[in-house]
Amino acid sequence: MEQIRQILRENGIQITRQRLEVYKVLKELNTHVTAETVLDVLKRRGIPMTVATVYNVLNLFEQKGLICKVGAAGEPVIYDINTYEHIHICDQETRRVRDCPDMQLVELVSRYLAEHPVEGLRLTRVDISLIGEDAFAHSI
Repeated sequence: MEQIRQILRENGIQITRQRLEVYKVLKELNTHVTAETVLDVLKRRGIPMTVATVYNVLNLFEQKGLICKVGAAGEPVIYDINTYEHIHICDQETRRVRDCPDMQLVELVSRYLAEHPVEGLRLTRVDISLIGEDAFAHSI
């Protein structure tokens, strides 16, 4: 728990029990989660927290760069504790999100945007989401 306290301190986040517990769940799950998923884990552990508190903590973590929202996943919002540049593959039916390890596309888009900057945008991160249906689920 001391490591989590240190991470929060380094990111200018005031330490509260709720923030410690939410970050602990995010680190343990180490996957794409919704606020409801986090809340379910907290409830199973006997840690009382409202859905509003979980959303507030997740939004604070996102503002501070500890997590990121998966851009095109829709509602409910999906959060990712892995903040390095990578591609998300989003199934529009099941809402399942997985990471795509191929960094060539991220590098290609980053290079393109460096050579062709978007007016009025200071690019801080490239976030690519590929949205579709699971091709294997629909093949017969």
